[in-house]
Amino acid sequence: MTVTPLSAADSHADHRHWQSDVACWRDDIQNWRAEHSAAIVQLQDALQRITEHGEALDSHAKSLSELEARLQHHEKSLAKSLKDGAQAVVDKTSADQHAKEAELHQHQQEAHERIKKHHHTAMAQVAILKAALGAAL
Repeated sequence: MTVTPLSAADSHADHRHWQSDVACWRDDIQNWRAEHSAAIVQLQDALQRITEHGEALDSHAKSLSELEARLQHHEKSLAKSLKDGAQAVVDKTSADQHAKEAELHQHQQEAHERIKKHHHTAMAQVAILKAALGAAL
């Protein structure tokens, strides 16, 4: 490999160009540090929202337990009334109670679907973020 002779002027020009690159890189780092600080704040907010999501899951699980208990109670009442000689057709009070239970069940189903959709979306975004941050620099 042959070495091309380098003039002092060419050497100075390279140095000026390199100094310009270093100045640009320093600007980039300054901008990245500001973005990094903002990201920390955003991640802290996201962590709070994830914590709240967990609390919502706990609340949803409690609602399911309450719904299940009401369902069991309603079913036992119905079975007892049939055992005690009631007709196959329920009375108005039982029918009204059944309609109320049906409405509560429908609301719980809608809430469950909303929570499921939100959960899957949020957890997918967390996985994407984790993968991006775990990628080699």
